[in-house]
Order: sequence, then structure tokens, then C-alpha cells
Amino acid sequence: MKRAILAMTAIAVVLPAAAEAQAVFIARKAVQRIHRMTEEGTNGQAGYDFASVVLEAPADKVFAVALDRAKNNRAVRIVMADAGARRLQVAQGDRTATLNVVEMNDQLSQLLIAGRTRPGEPAASSEVVAAVMRVCAELKKTCEIAP
Repeated sequence: MKRAILAMTAIAVVLPAAAEAQAVFIARKAVQRIHRMTEEGTNGQAGYDFASVVLEAPADKVFAVALDRAKNNRAVRIVMADAGARRLQVAQGDRTATLNVVEMNDQLSQLLIAGRTRPGEPAASSEVVAAVMRVCAELKKTCEIAP
């Protein structure tokens, strides 16, 4: 009976740690690879553009770099900045983009940017991806677009 309880206790302790380690392993395979998705607007509707990258850097540092770049970019205005939620919204004319940084662990984070395009205009993935690349460069990370 004692062995069964001991075995069940060991499983209860080891399984969550193994699951977390597996998730971190999978995330590390995707580190510094920019994934993007675009959706063209139709029938006068706006299009959307998304980019994400996993970075080996603390989430607060990634957000601070993105916020600093936005503050120093005269072409955009900051609509909303929430450091606690690591969320930033910027506008350039009538276009908007939202940036979010998610903490995966102390030294691993995911940067997500979603941008909106004007009706009838092609998705501006190059602008969203360029923004991700600038954050990567500022953090001294070599990011590349995933195939």
C-alpha cells in the first residue's frame, strides 16, 4: 500500500514538470522564427496582418523595448500602453496595430503584433514583420521569417 501511494505521489510530481519541460522544448524550437498570417480585406472591409515570434528574453524587457521604439517613432502615435498587461496599441494615420508580449517563463516570451489595413489595400505584412524585426534587432536577436 505504501509503495502504491509513493508511486502515485511521484507521478503527480513528475508529470507536471515533464509537461512544462516539453512545452519549453517545443517553444525553443520556434525561438526567433517569425510566423505571420495575413487576411486581405474584401467588400470594402479592412484586412488584418499578424506576426508572432518567440524570443529568449524576459517579457518585461521585450515590452520595454517595443514601447521605447514606439515612443521614439514620430510616424506613429501611442493610443494605449498597459505595461502590466504588456499591451501596446499604436496608430499611423487611420491604421492601427496592437502589440502584446506573453511571458512563457522567466527568460522566454512571445511577441504578437496584429495590424489593420485600409479597405482595398493589400495586407501590410512587411510593416508588421519589420516591426518585429526591429524589436529583435534591439534585443540583439537574429530573427528570421519561418517558411
